[in-house]
Amino acid sequence: MQSRALVTGASGFIGSTLIEHLNQKGIEVHALMRKTSSSSNLGQARFQRVDGDLGDLDSLRKAVREVDYVFHLAGATAAPDRESYFRHNAEGTRLLAQAVAEERPGLNRFVYVSSLAAAGPSPERAPRDETHEERPVSSYGESKLQGEKEILRHKEAFPVSIVRPPIVYGPRDKGVFVIIQTVSRGIMPVLLGSGPDGQKHYSVVHSEDLCQGIVLAGLASREEVPSGEKFYISSDETHSYAEFLGSMATALQCKPFLRLPVPKFAVTAAGYGAHFAGKLAGRSFPLNLDKLNEILPDYWICTNRKAKEKLGFRPQYDLSVGMAHAVGWYRKNGWL
Repeated sequence: MQSRALVTGASGFIGSTLIEHLNQKGIEVHALMRKTSSSSNLGQARFQRVDGDLGDLDSLRKAVREVDYVFHLAGATAAPDRESYFRHNAEGTRLLAQAVAEERPGLNRFVYVSSLAAAGPSPERAPRDETHEERPVSSYGESKLQGEKEILRHKEAFPVSIVRPPIVYGPRDKGVFVIIQTVSRGIMPVLLGSGPDGQKHYSVVHSEDLCQGIVLAGLASREEVPSGEKFYISSDETHSYAEFLGSMATALQCKPFLRLPVPKFAVTAAGYGAHFAGKLAGRSFPLNLDKLNEILPDYWICTNRKAKEKLGFRPQYDLSVGMAHAVGWYRKNGWL
């Protein structure tokens, strides 16, 4: 009989890519979506839409009743306050885990897509691995870590895996695309670090590689991957922020005419300015004090060693190839 998977966050760029990977594996996909969610990202993906909400336990019970796998990607990456982050990322995960425990205790595996933000930045240029103590620096990171704890409460009832990606880029992504747009206009705002080399350093992962890792974590047997394991899914290299922007310029085949070094004090001032402007306007801007806590650290880096050893993960996209692939998609689809 064909296996069946529930995917939350299916309408996002990672969720839609994951559904394509599951289609390739011959797995029937049920996509949990709110009634107001758009399926525009899902293109030719094959899936059955399931109406539900992470705040509605009854809808979650129905959604998980006949599935073999749960891939939980839904959550908030931007929110107006700490309470909203925890409602979406922690409480929503708690309710979904409860629904599985009550309705589908024989689940093959539950994969929770968390974030490097749940662990926090590295204090120095040594990448984080899964043995390091978690020290999130933002409400977003704290809420994702709490989401991990909520699902781990059930690790004896059904197999659980946690995936922690760093910066994710690729087709259909709107976050990194904003930076690509800026570079395409000839402007390169380079965030400066406070370390010896004056640079900020990041791990990144292309969405196709991330979804490869998510599927490997989900389909692994209990013998291969015991319940409760965590994995960083990233590319093999780390990059300075200047290198990250440079890969965009190369893929765009443009030579930025304005390179803007952005020191820490300027980012801090902008963060506070956006915070108070948001208070006056009654809304939240992409740059706020919570995001500022994530921007200021110099090292957001992790190692994929464990994912390679235990899952057989092999990233296919280095930054130059991956960025060219992403930019090509944006051009083909009229974003650029």
